[in-house]
Amino acid sequence: MSKVELYAAIRRDHRGGMSMRELERKHDVTWRTIRKALDSAWPEPRKKLPPRASALDPYKPVITRSSGQTLMRRAG
Repeated sequence: MSKVELYAAIRRDHRGGMSMRELERKHDVTWRTIRKALDSAWPEPRKKLPPRASALDPYKPVITRSSGQTLMRRAG
């Protein structure tokens, strides 16, 4: 179930008279999610995370240098 569908189901059940605690149990979510679903029709978009550095970043110059030397040896 997508978040939009979940939010719609939560709002529908709430209009039907379910309490916050009943909504939490039925949809297996926290009270914060219930609050967000009741406050807004659309869920917040996911946050874009900045790109993480690779574990090989410190070695990239060495790798490119050695792979370039290998190619030069094969070509020559």
